Amino acid sequence: MGKISSIELTKFEGVTQPIYPYVKPTDYYKDLLGETSPVEAAMLSRIGFVKMVTDEGLASYIPVSEPVANFVAAISKSIIGFDTSEITRAWDYLYRKTLPLGRSGLALHSISALNILMFDLLGKEMGRPVYKLIGGSTRNGIRAYASHLHPLPVKELQKEALDYVENGYRTMKMRFVAGPADPFAMEKNISLVKAIRDAVGYEIELAGDAWMSWNYNFALFMISKLEKYEMRWIEEPLLPDDFQGFEDLTKKLVTPISSGEHHYHIYDFKRLLDCGVKILQPDTTWVGGITSMLKISALAEAYGAWIIPHSGNVYNLHFILSQPESITPMAEYLTKYREWMEQHATGIPTPHRGYITLSDEPGFGVKHDFK
Repeated sequence: MGKISSIELTKFEGVTQPIYPYVKPTDYYKDLLGETSPVEAAMLSRIGFVKMVTDEGLASYIPVSEPVANFVAAISKSIIGFDTSEITRAWDYLYRKTLPLGRSGLALHSISALNILMFDLLGKEMGRPVYKLIGGSTRNGIRAYASHLHPLPVKELQKEALDYVENGYRTMKMRFVAGPADPFAMEKNISLVKAIRDAVGYEIELAGDAWMSWNYNFALFMISKLEKYEMRWIEEPLLPDDFQGFEDLTKKLVTPISSGEHHYHIYDFKRLLDCGVKILQPDTTWVGGITSMLKISALAEAYGAWIIPHSGNVYNLHFILSQPESITPMAEYLTKYREWMEQHATGIPTPHRGYITLSDEPGFGVKHDFK
C-alpha cells in the first residue's frame, strides 16, 4: 500500500441555489437573516476540495465547505506518512487529538473528509469499489426516495409529487414551511401535507422534514394533528441536543421520529436509540466517515433500527449497499439541489425508476476534472 505524501486544498468556488421556502431554526431572526437557500443555511455557499496524494502518485478529491477546509488544514499534517490502509489508526488518532476542540461539528466533518479520502485511495490501490472493501453488495440496487417538495404554490407542489410517482418513486419527503416562530404555522404545514396527500394518495410513503426548527410543545401538537395523514416519519423536529424531548415524543406519538443528520459518531446515536428513535440519518461526510458509519450500523442492528442516511452522496451509497437491507432500506436522493456535491465530478450515480446501482469502478468511482 502507498503512504499519504501530501494533503492540499484547492481554490474555493461559490455555489448558488434558489431560495426554496422551508422552516429553519433561525426563523426567529428573519429580521437579521432574511430568507436563505439550503446551501447558505448549511454554510455550503463556498466550497473547496481537499486533495490527498500517495507516494505512488494516486490522488483523491472531496468537496468540503470553507470552514471544514480550514479545520482540515489544521489537522491533516498529523497523518502524513500513514499507510492508506491504516484507516482505523488515523481515525482514532485524529479523534483523540481533537477532543478538546471537537467531538462534533467541524472536527468530525474534517475527520470524515480525511477518512473518505483514505478509503477512496485504498480502493483505487486494490482496484475495487469501496463497498466491496467493507462488506460487499447486499442487493442489486438501492431503493431511493425523492427528497425535495419545498413549499410552493399548491398546484406546483402537487405536480412535483406526481412527477416523482411517474418516475418510479414510492417514497418522498417534503419540507415544512413554518414553526413556533409563526403564529399560523400549524395551518400552513397541514395545508401542504394535505395537498400532497390529495395528489398522490396514501399508497405513497410521505415523510416530512422540520430541520431542527420546532420545540417539544410545538412538535407534540403539530405531529398529533398530522397523524391522520400517515406520515412515514417526521425528521429532526427538535434541536439535536434535546434528547429528553426526543424520548418524550417517541413515547407519545404514533408517527415515527427520525434524526441524526446533525449528530456525531456512535455516542450521539446511542443516545438517540435509547430515546426510542428508530430511524437514524447520519451522513458519511459529517459523522466521521465510513469508519463511524460502520459502527453506527452495528449499533442500529442491536436496537432494531433503520439507517437512512442524510443525502444521497456517493459515500453514503457505498455504505448502504454494503449493509443488510433490513438496516439500510433506502437512500435519500436530493432531486433539486445537488450542485455543491457534484462540481468538477463525474461518475456520481443517479436513480432510474426509483433505484440506484453502483459501478465496479475502484474507490468511490468518482472522477474529478482537475489537472
